[in-house]
Amino acid sequence: MPLHTLEGPAFQFVKLQAALRERQREERARHALEDVHQQLARVGILQAERLQEKIGEYLDGTDIQVIEDFDEHLLAGHGILMEDLPLERLQQFLENPSIFEKGSRTVDEIRKQLYGRGRMPILAAEAQAEACVHHEVSRRRREFAIEHIAETSALREFLEEQKIHAGAGRGALTGGTKRLWLPWVNAMTTVLSDGEAVQRKGAGSKTFLALTTLGLEPELLAIITCQNVLNLLMLPCFRNKDEMQENARHNRFGEVPFATAATRVGEAVEDELMWQRIAAHESGHGTKSEGAMKPELLEMRRLRQAFRNRTQSVPIGAALVDLLIDCSALRVPGMHIDSKVVSDGPAAKIHEVVGYLSLHPLARARMESEGDMLHFIKPKMQPMVIPPLPWQPCGDSPQGPYILHKSGFVRTTSEQMTQLRSYSASRSAGVMDFLGRVPWRINGRILDLIREARQRGLAIGGIPPNEDPPVPDVPDESDPDYQVLRLRRLNAERRCRELRSERPTFELKLRSAEDFVNAEKLYFPHNVDFRGRCYPLPPHLNHMGDDVSRALLMFSESKPLGSEGLFWSKVSVANLHGKNKISLEDRVRWVDDRKDIILQVAKDPFSPESIEHWADADDGPWQVLARYLELAEVYSRPGLEEEFRSHLPVHVDGSCNGLQHYAALGRDLAGGEAVNLLPNDKPQDVYTVVLKIVIDKVNADAALPVHVQTESPEGRPPSQDQGHLARRLLELGILQRKVVKQTIMTICYGVTAVGARKQVQGQIEDMVGEKVDPDEILALAKYLSRLVLASIDDVFAQAMKIQNWLNQITKIFSKLQAPNAWISPVGLNCVQPYRNAQKAVVRSKRQTVTLKTGDAPTINQMRQRMGYPPNFIHSLDASHMMMVAESCQREGMTFAAVHDSFWTHACDTAKLNMLTREAFVELHRQPILAELYEDMKVHLGGQAPPPLPEQGQLDLDRVRDSLYFFA
Repeated sequence: MPLHTLEGPAFQFVKLQAALRERQREERARHALEDVHQQLARVGILQAERLQEKIGEYLDGTDIQVIEDFDEHLLAGHGILMEDLPLERLQQFLENPSIFEKGSRTVDEIRKQLYGRGRMPILAAEAQAEACVHHEVSRRRREFAIEHIAETSALREFLEEQKIHAGAGRGALTGGTKRLWLPWVNAMTTVLSDGEAVQRKGAGSKTFLALTTLGLEPELLAIITCQNVLNLLMLPCFRNKDEMQENARHNRFGEVPFATAATRVGEAVEDELMWQRIAAHESGHGTKSEGAMKPELLEMRRLRQAFRNRTQSVPIGAALVDLLIDCSALRVPGMHIDSKVVSDGPAAKIHEVVGYLSLHPLARARMESEGDMLHFIKPKMQPMVIPPLPWQPCGDSPQGPYILHKSGFVRTTSEQMTQLRSYSASRSAGVMDFLGRVPWRINGRILDLIREARQRGLAIGGIPPNEDPPVPDVPDESDPDYQVLRLRRLNAERRCRELRSERPTFELKLRSAEDFVNAEKLYFPHNVDFRGRCYPLPPHLNHMGDDVSRALLMFSESKPLGSEGLFWSKVSVANLHGKNKISLEDRVRWVDDRKDIILQVAKDPFSPESIEHWADADDGPWQVLARYLELAEVYSRPGLEEEFRSHLPVHVDGSCNGLQHYAALGRDLAGGEAVNLLPNDKPQDVYTVVLKIVIDKVNADAALPVHVQTESPEGRPPSQDQGHLARRLLELGILQRKVVKQTIMTICYGVTAVGARKQVQGQIEDMVGEKVDPDEILALAKYLSRLVLASIDDVFAQAMKIQNWLNQITKIFSKLQAPNAWISPVGLNCVQPYRNAQKAVVRSKRQTVTLKTGDAPTINQMRQRMGYPPNFIHSLDASHMMMVAESCQREGMTFAAVHDSFWTHACDTAKLNMLTREAFVELHRQPILAELYEDMKVHLGGQAPPPLPEQGQLDLDRVRDSLYFFA
């Protein structure tokens, strides 16, 4: 498939990618463009205008071999699209082909001229007018090039470094090179190429010898290993802030299980083998009939299936990780020997000892300070610059939405994919296509300000500080302030560990924004989990990210504010400041009263007077700053404010949305009022409602007699007596809304007593961790979390009956060894994927690795039971979101969602609110529980499920009038 066509079956794209990768690696690539230059001269193409003409003909679809060679070598070797070159650069090439030699400074100059600071081939605004050819096919070619570069950039950089140092020999890639990890690649390459290497004898020698027979170049194996292991070590993945804090408490940052690293590397090697096997089937550039394609399609599928046996891939990965441990070294100041950079060691777990890899602190500091990590951590799934391809979620080979990279429609197991063949997912797929086609762009002004704040070392608005906080010395136990000093040291150490995760994730968001800042339109393809909840595929920068991610993005299309849009834009500012418990009109007045502050901040955001007005915003300081900048522009146009065209999205969020669904299912009148299912003059705050009950319970306990004896009547020591704990909560001022909020938010999603305790513990640590011992914090958290859970039951009595009924259902399923399954209101077949694991043991040079090879026939009963109620509710909120999306699509509105937070242009927010309420009523008018009851009778083989709980007196139609339902 030529690069000017980019149309055809998926396997042709795979073969084209494989061919480009081969050109990138081949030895003759350094002379390839000289050959192209000679061919151009032979056919009389000596002037830039003539070459420009031929490039245009090629992009029109004419097969011109010399132009195709020029095209492929520019893309494979330098990540440049030939039509982007200005005429002057074409003429330079015709006069001197060495300008495109690997490692040439001219190449860097050309890339900077074309693409600015970004690594992706997206033309800067000033370069667009000078491009030699403008063609419609270039948009698709640009997307293909981005996906190709994301896949192969580390290899290209290594080859360029090799070229630069070729004159000094292979040994030149040592400590002085600009990339810390390149010497490790070089050392591994040397060992893999050495026929007398010590690794060929003794323990692990059999697997090491297998590495040499794979048919992959030693440097490629080394790059794959470094890239994957360092990615794991530098970018720990946490599902939420609580998990991050838990890892900080147990010092698990910057570590990865050896088995995980071996598995990741082994799978990456097998992927590369598959690429090369497919490339070996390349039979030219001619088109083929459908019948001729079938054998190749079958062969491609067979190859993919052949490379899925983890018992074969893990030994390969383990041998390469072992070699990286041996070869990674860094000169440490003050030491006479090189220190290991990647090291291994045991970490205790329940009933087992697990080997972990860790990165030397000096190596991590070097990579963070030099930005080195940005050169090897490049996720394959990048934002797209063309609308994503439509999802085809069913069948043996689901397709969409990227040109090259394959991703499943459902983020789950093969069992769910089997179900997709039996139940149509077309409705869900259509919504994902709609969400994926929403055009975004980078907010360049915010990007510049974040860069400036980073350069100034301003740790504001979620920007991690450049330096770790000082860690106090170990205090002397005889010091009267020993306990306070010890806590300060522990907290400083914990903060340092947290920064190990925050810095690289922040840098990747920033770098991703820089890569795509030139794009006029960006697209974020979405897929769903087994419950129907949607997620963007690009992992680091998307609108579901943190405040920095959200502030960096805005809608590509603008709409005039109008009077309603200006109103909702101001409401959005107030909401981000946490002023969402007052009426909408009061929020607008609050913003109007700050007009002078807004203008001051917009003029000089980083002055001390300005920072205090936006950097501490409750729900997003950088989003607040983006709003201030836009409002300042609006205020600068007196009389024309409503004509201002806004790009910024306005969010409307559900009021504890999971409880809204429970209240609607149970027709819970009191609970529904607490979560704004009923109209009111101002929003109800469920967190404050529950907090008042908690305070009453604490005050009652605090009035209990003080126990001075060794134990209380209940057998508890004084420090854990509920009266003592209640009084300590009051003394420390811990009973605040934020302490109970997270537990209330997650009660409908299956938070356990342990989970609630961890949530409360994290909040208490943030509030009083500097002065209260961790053991006492744990005791306070256990006590307070019990009261919070009991108080929630008091408020949502009817709704909790529904949760209890779902718990009874899942217990029956567990006894039958059947997974919980149901059909969501939008027709998605939901199957809980929780099964016991099939395991295999693989022995490596350093340790024995036990790994999961697949799912066992038996279900994981505990996870099935714990997961069912929250997953069922998640499927309802996902269905609600999809129904709202469909309504917005019919209305021609822009729409985005972060689960129960819906986004649109300011001028359309009132309409979005109306559509959201209508969809909720429509959803819960369906006999959801009655249909589930009937389905359960079928699934249970005629066994009668527990009877449905009686419903309350909530009138669903009143939701239509509830202004604060989503506000």
